[in-house]
Amino acid sequence: MLPDMTGKYSLEVKGTACTSVQISQHYNIPPPPDATTMSVEVLPEYDSSHKTPKVTLRLILQYNGKETSTNMVILDIALLSGFIPDPQSMKNLEVAQLVDRVEHKNGHVVVYLKELMKAVPVNLSLVLQQQIPVQNLKPAVIALYDYYQPTDRAEREYTVANQA
Repeated sequence: MLPDMTGKYSLEVKGTACTSVQISQHYNIPPPPDATTMSVEVLPEYDSSHKTPKVTLRLILQYNGKETSTNMVILDIALLSGFIPDPQSMKNLEVAQLVDRVEHKNGHVVVYLKELMKAVPVNLSLVLQQQIPVQNLKPAVIALYDYYQPTDRAEREYTVANQA
């Protein structure tokens, strides 16, 4: 193990044998502050009163750009470690207004919205079930972006408080 400090490291090997070297760098970059025409707000509500603890994500999406509406918009919800989407909540999301389709893959729920209208907030919700208890739970990111202009995006971190 290398000491926990920044710096330059080098590795020199001599001989005639087979070897393997693995280098791994881990970092966490917080989402940048919003400088976009879109915004996403998330209000997570943790509920441990059920047999399986749940988190309800109340989402508020909004567009405030120059146009009257956006192109197709993607809402990418990274799931918290140990959580899965509630099946009934996914069905409810699929039939919500402006939602074209919903996918669950690779620890994300991806919602395709037909458009966002200028200054008209869209309220969605998604219930997550805790499948595996995880200590020191790290935040997850929710991204909202224009399908054809992915640089026009908004991101928010969320996590759960009051988790047992």
